[in-house]
Amino acid sequence: MKDLRYFDRHRQATWLEKFFDLIFVVAVSRAGEILNDAHDGHVGAEQFLHFVLVFLPLWWIWAGHTIYANRFDTDSRQHRLSTLLIMFLLIVISAQISTGAQDHDALTVACYCGARLIIALMYLVSKRKHHDRGGITTTVSAVFAVGAAISLSSVLLEPPWSYLVFYGGIVFDMAALVLLNQRLQVVPAHTPHLIERIGLLTIIMLGESVISITAALAGITWGPSNVVAAVSGFVMVSAIWWIYFDSFHLLEQRKLTTGHSILYSHFFVLIGLAILASLIRHAILGDLDRDDFRQLAAIGTVLFFLGKQYGYYMEVPELRTYLVTNTAAVFALTTLVLMLPLEPEAILVGMTATMICYVLLNLRYRHLVGGEEVPT
Repeated sequence: MKDLRYFDRHRQATWLEKFFDLIFVVAVSRAGEILNDAHDGHVGAEQFLHFVLVFLPLWWIWAGHTIYANRFDTDSRQHRLSTLLIMFLLIVISAQISTGAQDHDALTVACYCGARLIIALMYLVSKRKHHDRGGITTTVSAVFAVGAAISLSSVLLEPPWSYLVFYGGIVFDMAALVLLNQRLQVVPAHTPHLIERIGLLTIIMLGESVISITAALAGITWGPSNVVAAVSGFVMVSAIWWIYFDSFHLLEQRKLTTGHSILYSHFFVLIGLAILASLIRHAILGDLDRDDFRQLAAIGTVLFFLGKQYGYYMEVPELRTYLVTNTAAVFALTTLVLMLPLEPEAILVGMTATMICYVLLNLRYRHLVGGEEVPT
């Protein structure tokens, strides 16, 4: 159909999509506050699990809308109004994150399910687009509606069963899309648009890391330790930007099928970035136990690199050897840093050095892809 942005040769993310990404990151930053609360110098396993469980439905709303817009966006009034309503529901969810009352939990569930049902309806009304090849719009609409219904039924139950049923609905969505992988390929992902959306979201998340540094520096007593932490934190964020975007154009040159390998792996990238941002804040404030700091550092680093590398590993097989060796080298250096008896700010300096080492490895190990030298 002529009104589909899918067929636009010079397609770029719309201003509405950029606005949507901004609202999502605001919600994620609220979720990240869960990790910022160091109770007596500790961030416990239950606290970390709470962060992941809050992050997952937020990300699943963003992912569901993004993959729909990638294939079916017409930038029509109906599409804009539906997207704005989803964004409002994200705002309501983010406002409830810090509350613990059960009635607020019910509101959060209702808003999540409302957002998923809107996406299901958007698929359903897109039935004629692409001539509904393979009936994917009606199939995906039905899957999302059932998943939302499963999650919504959790309000009828008491914890912990309510949580199991709520996340069971999300797992149902994900499992169904994996099983439908072959059918979804009849309308391949619009590669440049999907890569641009993911890149925009990541750069906003990196901006949130800088905001975290600024917020931590506000009102503190300046001293050598927090100055070192602040400088190291910014250098780390800069190195992450370099690592992430230096070879980002490679993905644009690939012909993605469903785009799931890129989209889903960024769940781990974004969690890793949120953890590392929180880590920088704790290093500046000096309010976290060293062992807890080490654990968060290890988890954040592993999640970021595995999430970032998986997409390249799947979509650019020519680089697999270099991806594995470079990542293994960074993990080995990070392990060495975390084993040393250092204070948090010194650990942060060491982690920043490992990020810089990865940048240098990119300069040392190169491979020819499409006739040009490309860093891995």
